[in-house]
Amino acid sequence: MILSKVSKKWLVNIPAEIRKRFHIQEGDYLAWEMNEKDNIITIKIIKNPLRALTGKYDDPNLTYDVVEDLTEKISLREINANNRT
Repeated sequence: MILSKVSKKWLVNIPAEIRKRFHIQEGDYLAWEMNEKDNIITIKIIKNPLRALTGKYDDPNLTYDVVEDLTEKISLREINANNRT
């Protein structure tokens, strides 16, 4: 078992062993699923969807807001896909 401690500001560090094993990088999302009945939290890693979009769109009118919306859609699609398995 690997432990983390919650700080005064409610922040938690991801231990290096876990970051390395699951290739967690800056910008990745962590999706938290709660099972209150069994008092269990499951954390799923959503790889950085913005990085997945890099270089795929060659459009000078592509703004940050548009990219952010696309990123959110990809994130939600991945979370929903993970929930089906």
